[in-house]
Amino acid sequence: MRQPAIVLAAAVLAVSASVRPPPVGAQNLPTVAVLDFTSFMMGDGGAAVNLGKAITAMLVTEFSSREGIQVIERAQLNDMLREQDLVLSGRVDESSAIEIGKLLGAQYVLLGQASSIVDNLRMDIRAVDVETSEIVAVLKKSDRTSELLSVVVQLADEFGEKLNLVTPSQRPAMESIPVPATIAFSRAVDFEDRGEMEQAITFYERTLELHPTHRDARLALERLRGGI
Repeated sequence: MRQPAIVLAAAVLAVSASVRPPPVGAQNLPTVAVLDFTSFMMGDGGAAVNLGKAITAMLVTEFSSREGIQVIERAQLNDMLREQDLVLSGRVDESSAIEIGKLLGAQYVLLGQASSIVDNLRMDIRAVDVETSEIVAVLKKSDRTSELLSVVVQLADEFGEKLNLVTPSQRPAMESIPVPATIAFSRAVDFEDRGEMEQAITFYERTLELHPTHRDARLALERLRGGI
């Protein structure tokens, strides 16, 4: 059914004038939008957890710390989707991703799938050029779920190489993250996306209890507490 793509195409015209312009001096930097990945992860009690939101949030943080690239913040992406009454559920194909990229003024969009079962992590990611519709990178990773941060940094490195970006001199410590902490973080991001900030804060705090050096949970708490 083509209706979602048609709606997205119409939305491009509706909001193109309202897209936030890039900062002065940053117009020539490539801009990347990271869409939530289709994901599956078994949580405590056998409940499914949306690991894709956690991966997306971590990738956004990782890209934001690098020179030579701009990244669309999750809040901006979610605000645009809500304003246009667009809901992304299930698999997002390249055509829909391209239209979303146009709405956001991005040159590239990242989308893909992730799964985690019994501490076995698999990620398949595609990077699409919004202007040409070309898939410029296909990134595949398999590792233990506890090595999620290392996998995220590796993915950012490989995508950066495609854009000829300089590898950052400073990196987060490549430490393992306990799976329960990743589950808590995934739930925190989901609550934040839904606007349930108190619940989000509770689960970000829970993440830090389980893994006190979790970079993304710490940054999220600083952001949310500053806005309350």
